[in-house]
Amino acid sequence: MLKQLFNAGPIVPIITTARLKLRAVELDDKQFICDLEAKPELMTHIKEVQSPEQQIKFFESVLKPWQATEGEWLMLIAIDKQSKRRIGCFSMRIVSTSSLCAEIGYLVSLTEQGKGYAKEGALAVKESLFKQFNMHRVCAYCNTGNVASWKVMEQIGLAREGHLKQDFRLNNVWHDTYVYGQVRNP
Repeated sequence: MLKQLFNAGPIVPIITTARLKLRAVELDDKQFICDLEAKPELMTHIKEVQSPEQQIKFFESVLKPWQATEGEWLMLIAIDKQSKRRIGCFSMRIVSTSSLCAEIGYLVSLTEQGKGYAKEGALAVKESLFKQFNMHRVCAYCNTGNVASWKVMEQIGLAREGHLKQDFRLNNVWHDTYVYGQVRNP
């Protein structure tokens, strides 16, 4: 079944929760994504703030249909079902089709933080990877200074599995990374 799933062409899951709809990136999401990428407060632990040209290039890369190939990220835009506002984005990628391992990531708009959206969306993406994609393992990585992110990882059931020393360079400073993961229950 997994081989059929990964050979089926573009795959775009729509994931829903009590408050959120996570859907594929659309053309009219360009400004929202570029605004997220331009905020130093959001990028502090993730990557350097991108130039407008880099933001557009990034947007074009996440707009492409997802083929579920190893290493390819799928970004889903999170929409508040009641207000219809974009609140952030949740991402996933297949790390290994042979090992059935996937990785998740998330970014919530500054104005929407502290409302439980990160936990709700990340949990839904994790469960989708286990149930819809039949993954054996889901993992996530974050800068050790990104306390809010690793707390979400723990809240959705991921366990801290490792601490990588100075493996990530951001703004000419070396940072440590926490590795989190969970194996699907049989």
